[in-house]
Amino acid sequence: MEFGRIDETEVKFVDHGLPEDGRITDKTLPGKPAAGGCKFHVGCAKWGRKEWKKTLYPKGTRESDFLQEYARHFDHIEMNACFYSLPSPYNMRQWKEQVDASGNTDFIFVPKMSRSISHIKRLVACKALVDRFMEAVREFDSSLGPVFLGVSDNFGPRYYGVLKDFLENDLPKDHRFFLEVRHPGWFSDEIDRGILFDLLAKHQVGTVMSDASGRRDCLHMELPTPELFVRFVGNGGMNRDSDRERIDSWVDRIAKLVDQGLEKVYFFVHQHDEQDTPVLASYVISQFNQRLGAGLREIKILPTVS
Repeated sequence: MEFGRIDETEVKFVDHGLPEDGRITDKTLPGKPAAGGCKFHVGCAKWGRKEWKKTLYPKGTRESDFLQEYARHFDHIEMNACFYSLPSPYNMRQWKEQVDASGNTDFIFVPKMSRSISHIKRLVACKALVDRFMEAVREFDSSLGPVFLGVSDNFGPRYYGVLKDFLENDLPKDHRFFLEVRHPGWFSDEIDRGILFDLLAKHQVGTVMSDASGRRDCLHMELPTPELFVRFVGNGGMNRDSDRERIDSWVDRIAKLVDQGLEKVYFFVHQHDEQDTPVLASYVISQFNQRLGAGLREIKILPTVS
């Protein structure tokens, strides 16, 4: 993931502290733990990395079996494959069959809405496309989780009316959605920031927070729904220790949010070089289990052979 990338020698100069919780978060969370507790989900954004045969997949695993093997380790995946073109029901069924073959009945796909909707049509007059997209991803059946929508980086506050119309008229009301915005104007202007998150709260659409070294403004800490969706972008390499310190900060913050009524956590692990993503994800899961009582299956990282 290239978003928010800076030179690895500059990472140490970045303030990676988490901002205070946003205004809408204080309104959303009731101030006491949820009756049903908080559910935790951790995953990656890819399954088809050949390099993962060195860390996650057994030697000899065929590329055609990568998803099946991935599902033996993780219970969620950020499904970016749906973004680059409108997905077909056939492909969704194939992926679902591979997951079923893994034996993991708890596995969930979290699809990213197609760029045909978000970047080409830019949310204008696209109800038919949204319906086609949803028809396809519903082939995941019980393995379908929330859908997230990432708008273009230049989709700023002047398109508020477009977003409002899309949420009111084009987005299905019978499914859970999350929105990721990246234009700096949504975060720098208090009025624009307020009307955005109030709109999302009205329609019960969650927010995506991207934690990347080069775009700290996207870490807005606004929760219009009692669910946290984080895309964590690690730097890796010489900054592995820094990545873990950032994870530790998230664990501390999530513990506080759980005490205030947070109900779900979706935490997706990225790196600029995705080669070692399973290793970082394994650390996330171990910390969530040890310090938050998440109850996630631990990831077994294969020993390095010199």
